[in-house]
Amino acid sequence: MPEKPGGLVVWGGGAPTPARERQREGAAVVCWPGAPGDSLAREGIPFRAAADVLGPEGLAAADAAARTWARVWGRLPLVDGKSFRELVEWRGASLLWCAEAFLRDETAGPRCARAAELALRLLEATTASEVDAPGLAPADALLLARACTARGVLFHGPSPGPGRPLAVDAPAPRGRLRRAITDVLAPAHPPPLRARPAVEAGDEGPLVALVAGDEEVRALAPLLEALSSDPWGGVAVVTLAELPRWETRRVRRAAADAEALLRERRTQLRGSPGLAASYSHRGVSFADLASGDLGALVLGHLPAVVRRIEAARELVVSARAAAVLLAVPGRDERRALLHACSSAGVAAVVVRPGAPEGGDADRADAGPRPAAVLEWAEGQDPRPVAARLRDAARGRVVAG
Repeated sequence: MPEKPGGLVVWGGGAPTPARERQREGAAVVCWPGAPGDSLAREGIPFRAAADVLGPEGLAAADAAARTWARVWGRLPLVDGKSFRELVEWRGASLLWCAEAFLRDETAGPRCARAAELALRLLEATTASEVDAPGLAPADALLLARACTARGVLFHGPSPGPGRPLAVDAPAPRGRLRRAITDVLAPAHPPPLRARPAVEAGDEGPLVALVAGDEEVRALAPLLEALSSDPWGGVAVVTLAELPRWETRRVRRAAADAEALLRERRTQLRGSPGLAASYSHRGVSFADLASGDLGALVLGHLPAVVRRIEAARELVVSARAAAVLLAVPGRDERRALLHACSSAGVAAVVVRPGAPEGGDADRADAGPRPAAVLEWAEGQDPRPVAARLRDAARGRVVAG
């Protein structure tokens, strides 16, 4: 049941004096998520945790707001009626498809959407008429102030001006000197592929297994052994750590073209009204707090995605792979490899060792799909899985 309208103290930490004074005047005190309430308890100041005020449904809605914002953002028209999805196409598919996990988990936009939803729901649940926010982190205080403005609630604090951009965890952009040196040192031709000889050699090229690392190699060992009895041109295993060996000069030239396109897109989007307007949630704007997101995407994450796509494409094309088996848990990494296989015209089958991760149904953007998705568990009979993989790779199965 909503509380009576009145004062609300959203506690962020620090000395309890401001909260005590406002509580004595009748204000309710609520701890912002993650804020310690120990000092309030020691001073005997009544308070409630935000989780208790909002309940499980409110917290779930805040988490959903972050996911929804990340899913919708790439489809919004940003400049000249085009969305980010349309602006970053490469080899017939949008690179956004390979950035869903990064956009959702590493950039500031979804974090801001979640905090904005928390602030709005606190205001709605408490029906506050005025709000104080002692000790609240600057970004959270700014979003709370803007939520107050959106709801017509008086906020006691500095006038909400521009905020400092939040940190974004992204690969560092390559400098021109470093790029020039690595391009010169890149091999002219791809390295030979080390393939396990097939028990029954056929006329096809090898089956290439692209795996995340040694853990996947060990988990898939019985399945790879079973596949060696098929008439592929051998079975070759390549880990993500080994994939840069296929970054030839041709790959570097393609990656440079993609990086030039992405830099052009950044210039086109920076400062555009559409981009600024896209960074908001229920009337709470946060373009300033998330201003580092665009650079992290187009200068850091997506260039790394393109290099992975081009290296994987060079691998499967140079090896004349009959099919590709993918055992890569990371969603963005797996999708980049699917993108590479699709552009090379080679069938790819996803094999998931261990428990299913929930699938790709909740994707932010359509993209190349595998011929099949197969589950693989330790101790499982590899023969039926090998047979399904063989059929899928040769066009007789369209889904797992």
